[in-house]
Amino acid sequence: MNNIYSQSYSEIFEGATSMREFGEVFIEALPKHLESLKIPGRLIEGDFRCSPLLAQVEHIAELQKAMREVLHHPITHDAQSCAEKAFKIFLEREGVDVGVLKFFNGWNETHKTTSLVSAKIIMRLSADARFVPVEKRESYNRVVAHMHEVAKDDFGLGHEGHDGMYAYMTAAFDASGWEGDRYAITECCEFSRFLYGVGVAKHKAAITSVEHKSSIMNAMMVSIASELWNGREYNFIAQFIEKKLISVRPSLCSDLKSLRDAKGYVLGHSGEVENKHGMHAFAAAQAFGRTVELGFEMGQLKKVMLDYNARVGAAFHSLHEALGE
Repeated sequence: MNNIYSQSYSEIFEGATSMREFGEVFIEALPKHLESLKIPGRLIEGDFRCSPLLAQVEHIAELQKAMREVLHHPITHDAQSCAEKAFKIFLEREGVDVGVLKFFNGWNETHKTTSLVSAKIIMRLSADARFVPVEKRESYNRVVAHMHEVAKDDFGLGHEGHDGMYAYMTAAFDASGWEGDRYAITECCEFSRFLYGVGVAKHKAAITSVEHKSSIMNAMMVSIASELWNGREYNFIAQFIEKKLISVRPSLCSDLKSLRDAKGYVLGHSGEVENKHGMHAFAAAQAFGRTVELGFEMGQLKKVMLDYNARVGAAFHSLHEALGE
């Protein structure tokens, strides 16, 4: 039987799509994706429903150019290589040892952008909302609505059980003891501390100050960088997760609900889910810039994305080393 279950991991890796290839496909299709990107409509009362609002993302060709430059930069190449190597060692590892527990602990730390950056942006925008001039409120509301679309899936809004996804997966691997400081990886914890700092930077500065506005724009750019990285990362590991889970727990073959729960963390973030979050973050950042009269600078976006990739790459390098112990 020539299928994923009968193939060795080396065979699957050879035919797999790389993180870079996932990035290239998305960048090429960016104009098409942005053309249909919208803030969903909402039932107001009775039969009255407001219409969806199309996103207003400008300079798309420049965005594509910047994204390609970042994708093909040595920093991104090294980061993606570290991530792919870490995942490959994890997939080939039989059983649960200290390295696997460290992997799960550190991997969890690298995916805290929603709570440490995007959610804090939403909180800060909400706190500032009452000070927005009347003539700018509609534009400001668009910013908040786009950030809501960035974060809602990761907070399980309308997706019951989202918060348990990681636990379902680690339990299926018999690796429930990964939580806590015992298996913490320094570089991964430093990465999440960086995210927290981005989320709260200059939050007490005067609302009209350049420092305040720039800190929110910078945080939105980090959100963009994170979501686009995640789109490639989750799509890469999604190619292998079902085979790995079934190799660890063969009973999942006949228990489809448990299999769905076990692979839900990875598959729930694969496809276009994270990429769509990234596009809403694009829309939010540009709308914010227009609202507060702060430019959306492509050069700054590239700088932020490369800095993010270098940091997440260092985290994955440590994950790779932990699995090699």
